[in-house]
Amino acid sequence: MPMSQDSLCSRDGEIINNWYIACLSIDLKNKPIQRIIYDQKFVLYRDAQGLPVAHLDRCPHRGTPLSKGHCHNGKLQCSYHGWTFSENGEVSNIPSEGQRGCKVKRFIHSFKTVEKDGVIWLWPTMSAPSETISIWNFPYKNHPEWTSYYMVTDFDNEVTNLVENFVDVPHTVWVHKDWFRNQSYKEVPTTVVTSKGRVLVTYEQPEDNIGVFIKPILNPKNEPMSHTDEFIYPNITNVTYSFGKNFQYVINSQCSPISTFKTRVYTHIAYKLPLFGRLIKPFLNFYTRRVINQDVKIMSHQGENLKNEKNPRFQSTEADEPHIQIEFLRKIGKTDQQKVYSVEKNKNISFYI
Repeated sequence: MPMSQDSLCSRDGEIINNWYIACLSIDLKNKPIQRIIYDQKFVLYRDAQGLPVAHLDRCPHRGTPLSKGHCHNGKLQCSYHGWTFSENGEVSNIPSEGQRGCKVKRFIHSFKTVEKDGVIWLWPTMSAPSETISIWNFPYKNHPEWTSYYMVTDFDNEVTNLVENFVDVPHTVWVHKDWFRNQSYKEVPTTVVTSKGRVLVTYEQPEDNIGVFIKPILNPKNEPMSHTDEFIYPNITNVTYSFGKNFQYVINSQCSPISTFKTRVYTHIAYKLPLFGRLIKPFLNFYTRRVINQDVKIMSHQGENLKNEKNPRFQSTEADEPHIQIEFLRKIGKTDQQKVYSVEKNKNISFYI
């Protein structure tokens, strides 16, 4: 990992050519907003049909941020001199030209957006989106038997370190002590399978539980637990817990790189509980936020150290096999994203919690 003064975009190479979440749907209304992905500022707004639109957040006239402007009849207007832009980025009106209109065709670049599952995805480069890269489906987002919600969190760290944290079991007994899991000195046989751009981690820990305080709600009958973690290239993790047939809990996180050691994470939490599922949503929301904030703190500590190291080296143990595979896929993706999907590996490990 190069030093922090190297741009994140140059270090990630081809990884930038993917879909990233720019914002939640509820955050994009009648007023333009700014979002930053890979150090690039974008302005987002809705056109006359209510569809999301994204441009560079810079008026070509005098460089004012268009996100400080206004929307009129689905068009974006700069707050400095009133230049107005259509959804395709073309200048449709220059007030200072009066009735003469726009003598010379001017425009700003438009970026592809897709609204799906309550979030707005952005393809942050001027290249056309790859047909082989699909937009992620958040599990159970619209399922009538499931309750779900989003949480948006800013981290002072980078994507590789964050996704490793999100699928890391050993840290939970330290960072989330008394909240998520306590040390039990139990051995956990684990299988790590890397295939088709994913790293699937399956744990054999049927007697384990999560949530010291919420166990009576999540697993009152103390049923066997099933737990898998999965990394989906380039920036998504999927964590699944189930207790017997009664309760299932899925945590999906998508990381949008903002800049060097700055990342915004969109976490989608879905759960299925036969009785009182929606009633416990406020409590689960509080609990999840507390646990995530503990990760924010430890990731900030790690990031503060790593950003000052030119080529940090990690000393790994058997428990770090998922991390090693994640780092391997993201390293390959910097220069050849198609090669990521050809990597196949299967390894059995064990560690103690």
